[in-house]
Amino acid sequence: MRRFILFFILSSFVSFGVSAQKADSLKFITIRPTASVLNYDWFEKSIVGEIGLQLKIQASPKTNITFGTGLFKSLSTSQKNAVEAASLSNVFDKQFNVGNANLLPNYPQKRYNGGFFNVDVGVPFKLKDSTNWVLEPFLGIEGKFWNRTSEYGTEGNPLTVQEKYKFLSPTFGAKVNYTTKSKVKLTLRISASYPVLSKIKLDEKNLNMPNAELDLKKQLSPSIEIGARIKKLTIKLRYERINIGASDSLRGFSTPSSKANVSGVSIGYDF
Repeated sequence: MRRFILFFILSSFVSFGVSAQKADSLKFITIRPTASVLNYDWFEKSIVGEIGLQLKIQASPKTNITFGTGLFKSLSTSQKNAVEAASLSNVFDKQFNVGNANLLPNYPQKRYNGGFFNVDVGVPFKLKDSTNWVLEPFLGIEGKFWNRTSEYGTEGNPLTVQEKYKFLSPTFGAKVNYTTKSKVKLTLRISASYPVLSKIKLDEKNLNMPNAELDLKKQLSPSIEIGARIKKLTIKLRYERINIGASDSLRGFSTPSSKANVSGVSIGYDF
């Protein structure tokens, strides 16, 4: 996964360098640091902070290349939901051969951390000869790697379970931009991704299956984003449904399919 990130960073800067030699009238690159607060609603609810960087490269008047990357980490203690509470004892028994779920003194603490990268190539064109409306279909690729850590034990008898997920997915979608008379740029972005790589790794010495890596069934995941740019400041609202397929079975153990709803707000500033 890190090799993919490095490859796309280098590719983006190479594209920028080639473009810079062709013309001087275009703003070839826009650099946008971002900060986000997200709500992960999965087996539990968790507030996550994210910092990132977005590079937008205008290779030509008809081609936009956008590269984004970032890291995220839980900001608060997770809250269990009904689905996790109902299945907790069964999952625990299967993984740790515990016959009595009452051995769990408390609901486990959960933490998230990880990162992502994405690259989009879009072709913008005006709608009905209007200077205010622009439609931009795009194709791209995105990678996600994130860890979900559960603390089941006590201070005297710690028991940590970690799930490591990684996804590599082609993406497709479209953006619609509208510029108001006061030069505020409004954007609607709709996209979907379908993984070509989707895996979970159980990486913990306390597990019966240390370092086991399982393939996950591939499922389509949609997202929608609404944004407004005022001068150099951009504010976005985002919702994403991450559909995670069931894993392959290993020694009778498998993870069920699940759905993670990710929503939140981000702020960015253009340089």
